Amino acid sequence: MSSPQPINKKLSCLDAVKRRRNNTSRPAVPSMAFVYSCRDRSGSMSSYGSAAAQSLFDSIQDHKKNSIDNNVKVIYSLTTFDTTAEHPYEGVDIHAVSMTLEEAQEYVNPRNLTRLYATAMEELAKLRRAIKAEKKKNPNINVVGVFELHTDGIDNKSEPFTYKDLNSAVKAARDEGITCIFAGANQDAVSVGEQYGFDPQLSLTTDSSQVNATQGLRIASAAVMRACSGAPPQFTQLERHTSAPVEQSFDGTPPQSPTLIASPNTMAAGAALLAMRNGPSSQVGQNMLFPPPLQLTRQTNQRIV
Repeated sequence: MSSPQPINKKLSCLDAVKRRRNNTSRPAVPSMAFVYSCRDRSGSMSSYGSAAAQSLFDSIQDHKKNSIDNNVKVIYSLTTFDTTAEHPYEGVDIHAVSMTLEEAQEYVNPRNLTRLYATAMEELAKLRRAIKAEKKKNPNINVVGVFELHTDGIDNKSEPFTYKDLNSAVKAARDEGITCIFAGANQDAVSVGEQYGFDPQLSLTTDSSQVNATQGLRIASAAVMRACSGAPPQFTQLERHTSAPVEQSFDGTPPQSPTLIASPNTMAAGAALLAMRNGPSSQVGQNMLFPPPLQLTRQTNQRIV
């Protein structure tokens, strides 16, 4: 009886599931992530000290590493806002960003008032357009969008926009698959973020002191990295505890509800609205039923499970 002969036929899928002899990893699905970072630089941010600049600088380094480690092309935009909005970077490859720590400090150096709603709405509209254009140009590439908003207070410079308008813009982006992350200090960011349209699981209360703010800002940035690489971005309970470890009282008493605003008629406001009206949820200026915004009192994240 003859002995069985070895089978030398190579599986057709071998190269797709096994490392080759030169130790290169298996081919990855090409992907691209559009990251739009919106950061408050109003006068009240002075309590952060150097933490805001350090967090911004570190996030750039983390994005570059994440891009290489996970084979993701990161297209990055940075917007800082106070009374006005400024755009140090708009739609550039993350590896082309050569920000120094000193430049980061200049970008977020605190000053003036807080143009929160209008700035976030404008950047969300830009992000939605950029993703739609990229998907149309490269239909075979996995394109993801991530929007992050960092602030330590309430808007006082976006009239005639209100929180309802921001809510519509955020929900329109989420309906299109964009991950929207909110990091807020000096407030219950989970409740406030929900009123702004953010998923509570992607809203994080942070500390605003120079000593403790760094942890919360880094945790928020880590969620952005996870979203870029396809991992679940939701904040864990440990991250929430680390971000805002000091529990404080919150009576939940709402201030007077802001006046409902009709459709804006200023040039800047009209341009922002026009950019968003193609979205399924952009009902800006309509009298939608939202609860009044909660009082912005610092909170922990402990009620999220």
